[in-house]
Amino acid sequence: MQNGLRSPWVDVSYEPTLYHFLGPFDVYDREHTVGVELGTWNMNDPVQRAALIRRDITSQYKELSYRHRHALVTVLAQALQDPDYDFRAILEHDPESTYALPALWDDMDDPRAFFADIYRLAQQDWRDDLARAAAEERAGR
Repeated sequence: MQNGLRSPWVDVSYEPTLYHFLGPFDVYDREHTVGVELGTWNMNDPVQRAALIRRDITSQYKELSYRHRHALVTVLAQALQDPDYDFRAILEHDPESTYALPALWDDMDDPRAFFADIYRLAQQDWRDDLARAAAEERAGR
């Protein structure tokens, strides 16, 4: 995705992926703290899932500008539009990686529902920012 944005963290092009949504849930080297706490949440319960998404994603991504949020949500929308997109693969544990999600997240009943909830809640919670970025995009800025 060529969006002309620079990363808010380092001076490189901002290329959002669905993994960006999972950053707050990375428990690598924090399994006994963050991992234990996140392990108490039932990711198959839509109410608990929504509360966690709001707590750790939509209310915490303040370092992202409205344009960064729009680019990130656009990537998610594209994935959700693809009926064959494998959301489960994003949650699978890779023992070679220095990135890890909480235990059992790779066994989530419906990973697509998790990402659909992220999309729905981002649309609600970031409504004004997303509308502003979309208007600028349409205007060719």
